[in-house]
This record gives sequence, C-alpha cells and structure tokens, in this order.
Amino acid sequence: MSVRPMGERRKKNLMQDDGQSDRTGQAPLCRIWGAGQYFGEETTRGEQALVIAADGGLEPALEHGDEPDLVVGDFDSLPAGSRKLRTDIPRRVLPAEKDDTDLLAAVKVGWQRGCRRFLIYGGLGGRMDHTLANLNLIHLIAASGGRAELWGQGMLVTALGPGSLDFPAWDCPPKTMVSVLAADDQAQGVVEQGLKYQTDGMTMTNQQVTGVSNEFLPSRPAHIALKQGTVFVTYPTSAPEPVWSTSLEPKADLGPLETRPSRRLA
Repeated sequence: MSVRPMGERRKKNLMQDDGQSDRTGQAPLCRIWGAGQYFGEETTRGEQALVIAADGGLEPALEHGDEPDLVVGDFDSLPAGSRKLRTDIPRRVLPAEKDDTDLLAAVKVGWQRGCRRFLIYGGLGGRMDHTLANLNLIHLIAASGGRAELWGQGMLVTALGPGSLDFPAWDCPPKTMVSVLAADDQAQGVVEQGLKYQTDGMTMTNQQVTGVSNEFLPSRPAHIALKQGTVFVTYPTSAPEPVWSTSLEPKADLGPLETRPSRRLA
C-alpha cells in the first residue's frame, strides 16, 4: 500500500506543531522506517505523517511508496554508492561510533518536530539485541508522554504508560490474541475489560507472564488501562486502531542528537 504525499503546506504545519496540547492520540504522527526485518505485510497506516528513514530504512520506505522527508543515521547500512541514496532527500549524517541507535536518533528528530506518535517499521525480528533495544525505545517514548508501535509479523507492539487503549468492537476471528505485560518493576492499577480474561486494578511485575494470550471477544469493545508504570501490549495488525490517551504531560525533548563519537570509546 502506498500513500499520497502531503501538500507542502500540510508538511510544514505538521513539522512545526509542538504537540504539547493534545494527549489523546491526535498529536502529529511520525512513521519511521528502520533497517531491520520486514515481513511482506507492512502497510502505511496514518496517511498524514512526518516520514523518516533510519539509515538503511530508506530502501523499504521507497519500496512501500512512503517518500521520506528525511534520512537519519550513520549510513553504515546504506553505503554512499547505493542507488537508493537519493540526493533530493535531506539527510542528517551521524557518527557510526555513537551510543544512540539510528532508530533512537530518528525518534529524537521526530519528537523535536512535534510528533508524539510513532509507527516504527523494521524494528522487530532479525537481531535479538535490536529487538530488545527497540522495546526499550518504545518504553522510553511511553514514559515521556508519547506513543509508539513496532510493526512485527502480523502484530503490533506498543508500550502504554499511565492512561488507556480503547479498541472499538470488531468482528474478530476466534482466538484473536492480545497480551499485556509489565515493562517496569511494577505496573499498578492494570485494567483489562471486554476481553476473555478481565482484571480491575491488578498489579503486574516484569517477573510475571500472567498477561500473555488474552483474547478479544467478537463485537465487544476492549479497554486496557493502568494508573502507574508501563506495560507492553501486543495485538494483531488486523485489529482496528485503538484510541490512546495518557495522563502524562509530554517531555519537551528526548535529549540531543549524538553528533560526535561516543566518549566511552577505548
């Protein structure tokens, strides 16, 4: 699926929006294309968005018809001679020997430009260390008052801080799974309603696996919420997009871009 490019005026307004006044999921969207694994079923959700390619993510972005506004990275997975390294797309070149990943750098740029919602492709599967790092990344976004989703094989993974996800009723197939797992030492006041297994104010820890393989119920809206901490939520890409809200005020920034090599180098 491809997306139609936004008009220049719409892009400019999107990138200048500070995103501070809206905590209900309507803040500007940033789609980020990473250089990790793809599963052949990715679709470009949310037509109006700031689009950033993280290094080698430029190639899958163009293959999916999602023209990036910017390419960010150290270009170790997109060599200078690559036919996909388009000279007409702005780029932000970062050192290879830095502490931040290219995906984190891309998120920082999106956050600086007012985005508080992130849809990240090429961030699950492949190298396990990258997958774990990207789970930490969406945890950081949730704890900072934003929302991020990682696109996997038939599923999305999001991190939810104090707030809620509300899925509208839909005609789901039998045994359509949704899992809720604590990302912090404690996630307090966890609520799961409208699902096969229901909780009301449960405390979960990141040493439990109690929340795996809950199920959507046909034609029933589903509500997932918590009062304190962070949880990971996985659900199928076929599910209707949930309404997200958070009680956290978004942070002003996620830190500066690392434009110099790491000070930790031997």
